[in-house]
This record gives sequence, structure tokens and C-alpha cells, in this order.
Amino acid sequence: MPEQTQQRLDAFEIHIRLKSLEALFNSLDPSPLVERDLDDTVEDYLVDCVRDAPSGAPLELVLHLPDNSAGRVNGDAVGQSVAHYFSFLSDRQARRIRRLLREGRQAALVGVLFLAGCTLGAQAMKGMYGGAMGALFAEGLLIIGWVANWRPVSIFLYEWRPMRQHMRIYDRLARLNVVLRRDAQ
Repeated sequence: MPEQTQQRLDAFEIHIRLKSLEALFNSLDPSPLVERDLDDTVEDYLVDCVRDAPSGAPLELVLHLPDNSAGRVNGDAVGQSVAHYFSFLSDRQARRIRRLLREGRQAALVGVLFLAGCTLGAQAMKGMYGGAMGALFAEGLLIIGWVANWRPVSIFLYEWRPMRQHMRIYDRLARLNVVLRRDAQ
């Protein structure tokens, strides 16, 4: 069987040896080929491989199939299925990022309002209770006010970036070229 698509010389190749094409897909998914989910292990492997790939290099998935099943496989349909699956994951990740940032904005609004209330309360404590006791309560309120802002700060500084990186990996995988190879067994 000749290769189903032409290989690109500058591509980063990811090789997977399969006993049958069915091993590429989730065995519980009854959808038609183009709409099927990939097996979780295959997905994890591909994501890990892309992390190691040079950032500008095109990706190529080389599927090694045994002689007896390679002739029945439609390489274009497999490529469409892989592209469809990772496009779906990328879109889902984009929705998750939007939801997280919306949650961050809401948490920031609540946090700032709470901090303002704590700051006013701290000023009132200083005025009502002079000395060490007033300072202790005032500092406690200020600390609580700042701690209430931990969640939005965490979202905007840390949480969205790994999600965005994962989405970019899915985008790259949605564009990979699929090549089928017949292996004698």
C-alpha cells in the first residue's frame, strides 16, 4: 500500500504502531469515523509529543498498520477524524478559558468591593478602639480583604496560561498531516 498522503520533509513526525485502526479510537464511541473520539492514551501521547516538537515545525502523524488491515483504511477519513477531534478539544478549551476569565472578573469585582469594605472597617476600628487592640482588628480586616482577592489574582496571573498553551497544542494537532504506512508482520 503506498502512503495515503505525501510526507513533508521538514515535518516533526509522530509514529504510532497499531494492530488495527480501531486501536486509535475510543472503543466506547459508536460515532462514524470522522466524528469519533481518539483513545485517551493516544491523545495523551500525541499531546506529549507536540510539547517536544519544535514550535514552528509542521506535524505529521505516521500510523503503522499491519498488511491485512491497511488496504481497507481511508487515510483521508482518518485525517479528518483526527482534525475534527482536536478542533473540538480546542474549541472546548477556548470556552473553558472564557468561562475562567469571566469568573475571574466577577471574583475581582467582589474582591475589590470586599477589600474596600474591609479598609473602611479597619479605619473605623482604629477610630473606635485606639491602641493595640484597634490596630490588631484593623490589620486583621485588611489581611482578610487582601486574602479575598487571592482567587482573581490566581486566575489572571497563573491559571489561564496553561489552559491557553493546551489550546494551542490542540490547534497544532488539528492541523497535523496523517500518513498511513503498511507494515509487514
